[in-house]
Amino acid sequence: MPVCLILVIASITDLRRGLIYNWLTLPGIAYFLAVHLFLHPQQWFTYFFGMLLLGGISLLMAVLSKGQLGGGDIKLLALVGAAVGWQAGIYALMFTYLLACLVAIPIWAAGKWSRKRRGPLELPMAPFISGGTMVLLLLSLG
Repeated sequence: MPVCLILVIASITDLRRGLIYNWLTLPGIAYFLAVHLFLHPQQWFTYFFGMLLLGGISLLMAVLSKGQLGGGDIKLLALVGAAVGWQAGIYALMFTYLLACLVAIPIWAAGKWSRKRRGPLELPMAPFISGGTMVLLLLSLG
């Protein structure tokens, strides 16, 4: 599936360089919207709204968190919305943040208990977005 390939590439670049590139996300969004326009023209708005909703929610979260969520993460979540639609996209978003919490809370707690002063906890989000979307896709197969 193209969405899986895009998510793997985004995860690798986010882990290595802390970046999710526009050359990956923007054509990916256009690809999924075009595919759904031709394969599901009567449901195309579901995928377009998925892009707007997931992109909008993540943009709002980026503003509220004062930039802790980057532009690449916003566009990657918009891509997920364009690929799976708004209903499934909400579940992918919930799985994404559940996985992120399962990793971030123990790391945060360990930092508190070690009494070492460190900067703010920053985790690359693309692996969690990928994981949350993969959980959604696996659950939808069953």
